[in-house]
Amino acid sequence: MLARLNGEFQDRDQWFFNVWQPDTVTLPETGQAIPFHLADEALLASDPACWVLKPNAAWHGFGDIEDGYCLLDPIKVSITTPGILPGGAMSELGIPAQVVTAYLDRQGIVVEKTTDFTILVLFSIGVTKGKWGTLVNALLDFKRHYDVNAPLDQVLPGLLAAHPQRYRGMGLRDLCESMFVAMTELRTTETMSRAFSTLPVPDLSPVMAYEQLVRGNVESVPLDQLAGRTVATGVVPYPPGIPLLMPGENAGAADGPLLGYLKALEDYDRRFPGFTHDTHGVEVDEGRYRVRCITSGTQAAS
Repeated sequence: MLARLNGEFQDRDQWFFNVWQPDTVTLPETGQAIPFHLADEALLASDPACWVLKPNAAWHGFGDIEDGYCLLDPIKVSITTPGILPGGAMSELGIPAQVVTAYLDRQGIVVEKTTDFTILVLFSIGVTKGKWGTLVNALLDFKRHYDVNAPLDQVLPGLLAAHPQRYRGMGLRDLCESMFVAMTELRTTETMSRAFSTLPVPDLSPVMAYEQLVRGNVESVPLDQLAGRTVATGVVPYPPGIPLLMPGENAGAADGPLLGYLKALEDYDRRFPGFTHDTHGVEVDEGRYRVRCITSGTQAAS
């Protein structure tokens, strides 16, 4: 349904949501590749080949992976919002998924996970056509409200009530555009990729770091003083929910990818209250990120 709607809107030079999945399906009888939304539902439900991440396919971005190495779980649907082009470059139009999630939440639709430009929705036996139809209708409503720049007091009244000075007078498109500009400027998606492609240097084992934590040999350190320090607790940005730093690892250089990503998140959170990131192991003090580290001298004594 979403793939079909996306194609129809593209034919009219309009944007719409899409799904992170193969663009085409290969018919087993003829070998012909057809658009995903034209594939027979029985084929999609019975042939795992429809969901395989093929080597060098532009839609997934994982490059020359082994054919047959992995496939999508069809009941875990990643809805994509405009913002990222194949290859990883930023597009001209960007709609941060955080805003869409907030909009859906107001409609009573709870999503599993939100990244910069994807929304993960879990399907199960209890999810009927009527229920996922409600989701599709909500996405169509979001597009309509975005296109007319509907006032936030109509579409996200809770956000405006909680932060009136920041968002007063803004419409839905205004909010999305300002957030997308910040994401482009701070390079949040790019810095995340660099950070999670970097292996930190372990100064201590997690057990040794935990022992120092229990003994109280730790101190809270702001990001501008974190360079070269050994963290006492894990730092886990969510999403993706994967440790950026494990206890005992070194935060790296001040201009390195690890601190670069955390600084980008900190700056973004200051600009957009109500859309702050949930980063385990980070304490926020008046908008500043702080991380508990092993106190100086303790590590050498250990």
